[in-house]
Amino acid sequence: MTAPIFKLLNESDEVKSFLQTGNKLRAYEFGLAPDAPVKPYLVWQDISGDPQNHIDCPANTDHITIQIDIYTTDPTQLSLIKEAARKAIEVDNSCTVTSLRGNEREPETKLYRTGFDSNWFVDR
Repeated sequence: MTAPIFKLLNESDEVKSFLQTGNKLRAYEFGLAPDAPVKPYLVWQDISGDPQNHIDCPANTDHITIQIDIYTTDPTQLSLIKEAARKAIEVDNSCTVTSLRGNEREPETKLYRTGFDSNWFVDR
């Protein structure tokens, strides 16, 4: 089982106002974004995790840290999209946003980037 990030983002009208084209939400798990995605877009990836071990049986829950990054050509959208995504995923009681990253501009792509990390308890 994985964290329901896409589901939560796709249920948010605010997120969709920034990241949806037609019926397609431009939010991608690590490695699944197209080569040249339409901007703005959001990506996420697992960056660490620990099984919640028990003495008498194998772990049935994992504690996962997921990094979420937003890319856009318009710097004024960065904080708006970040806050919309943050609100969308924090409705899940198994999620806590743990750190916010500042804004930067990617030197090669010239895209503006921001993001945050979130911790999840995910049942197996």
